Amino acid sequence: MPINHDDIEPELSNAQDSFRRGGQTAEEGLDVSSADLVQLRKACRLLSGAERLLEDGYYTLTIEAAFTSIERTLLFWLITEGHHDSSQPPQSHTTAINRSAEVGFITDDVATDLEDLWNENRAQTYYQDGMATDERANAMVALADETHSQIINLVGQSHECICE
Repeated sequence: MPINHDDIEPELSNAQDSFRRGGQTAEEGLDVSSADLVQLRKACRLLSGAERLLEDGYYTLTIEAAFTSIERTLLFWLITEGHHDSSQPPQSHTTAINRSAEVGFITDDVATDLEDLWNENRAQTYYQDGMATDERANAMVALADETHSQIINLVGQSHECICE
């Protein structure tokens, strides 16, 4: 028997209303008007969250947050440098990787390796075809942290970073 509307009402309506309503308390640090800084700060929050999740043993969520932090950090750079229109959402999770290679910010080899890492491991871990482990989660946090650090230092906006 499928789940129908009555099974999850009023939770569904409450969720829908929460996204329509204004005047809510925003996540700390994300209250900036600049599209590039929103992406940077989301990357910071994802990276900080990944580190906390790792400490608590939530490896699947750690890996997911680390991959997304890399994506947001690259998107920050693309918007900052005028290579991405912030009003256009990326077409996929690897859009920022591919666009960064197209404009010469990362080498084709790095883009291929990042995209392969995403395609071969993120989806498997997320959908539980692959196993999330402490070692894999640690490696992904280290990669996300290094990518984040390199980019904010290159752009010269480390003062805007809110990583903990």
